[in-house]
Amino acid sequence: MSIRRFARRVLCTLAAAVALGAQAAPLRICADPDNLPFSKADGPEKGLYVELARLVGQKLGESPEFVWWLTYNQRRALRNTILQDGCDAYFALPANADYRVRGLVKTRPFLDVSYAIVAPPGLAVGGLADLRGKRVGVLHGSPPHILLAARGGYATTSFREQEEALAALAKGELDAAILWGPSVGYENLRKQASRWQLTPVSGNGLDGQLAVAVRKGHEELAARIDKALLELRPQTEELARKYGFPRGQGLPLAARRVAPAADARASKLAAGLSVPSHWAARTNAPAASAPAEGVLPGRTLFNNVCSHCHGTDGASPVSERDLRRLQRRYKDEWKETALTTIKNGRQDAGMPSWRATYSDAQIDEVIGFLATLQK
Repeated sequence: MSIRRFARRVLCTLAAAVALGAQAAPLRICADPDNLPFSKADGPEKGLYVELARLVGQKLGESPEFVWWLTYNQRRALRNTILQDGCDAYFALPANADYRVRGLVKTRPFLDVSYAIVAPPGLAVGGLADLRGKRVGVLHGSPPHILLAARGGYATTSFREQEEALAALAKGELDAAILWGPSVGYENLRKQASRWQLTPVSGNGLDGQLAVAVRKGHEELAARIDKALLELRPQTEELARKYGFPRGQGLPLAARRVAPAADARASKLAAGLSVPSHWAARTNAPAASAPAEGVLPGRTLFNNVCSHCHGTDGASPVSERDLRRLQRRYKDEWKETALTTIKNGRQDAGMPSWRATYSDAQIDEVIGFLATLQK
């Protein structure tokens, strides 16, 4: 064998090895290990993100390798994973342009998600007005909660957990509920034997889209994933149905902007959009000094309803939400300011109107309790 032919064979062998190595290179996917119906590290059901990521990997000729990180605080999860080169792609983030993360670029949207009206079969709801006179369950501080409180005239009951709202619905204590579609759809399909009728809704704050994120500088990978997702749209919809996501055209409920809201499982909607990503994480502030005995009813109401955003006994680490400093900010007018804000709300700051939810006497008790906290 001539030297030239031997060299050509060696080069061909090396080229084949390189090509084989490229095909076997893992595509590192960041996902939450405990966020069904979106993702799960263990168990028979892996979630929509995991199954879709595997399909994307097949399209790209790469083997997915999952990097698990809890997304209770999504931005912190991003800082500790993909932004430190801990993975190549993050499934998934809100596609909305307002949700920006420095250092990341996103694909085009690949999935629509939304809240849903949950009701017994046969309850006709063609618009928001059809919920008037009905007992409606909502998650505390969620966009539906703020929407109904701001509009007024709706009999709402707020819950901290989806399971509590579904239990109240099953007992006949509610006529309907508006809950986060992916999670309630999964629960309805897997544990409720599709007992409830689910109607997806739309409106600012009530629906959104999901995208995959990659680091800046890797736009070529983003383009490849984007192309794969486009080709996998039928399979994506099939997975959405498999995991019970409410599908179909969303029923318009809110035409104007709904302010952001609060919930403990913050960014998982949108990222998990298992709960909406535009929700702010609940604070766990230390309790303030004990209030006077005569205002305990106000304290109970405050800590059951208001502490989600303002912290236990008003002691929020976020200065704008710390209600122990109202007197410093507003001087002698602080009580009047607090009363107006509680009754009318502040849509721009995510504060709902409580006028239609609580009586004047109850609101006065809360203000009386706040008076014991001022420093």
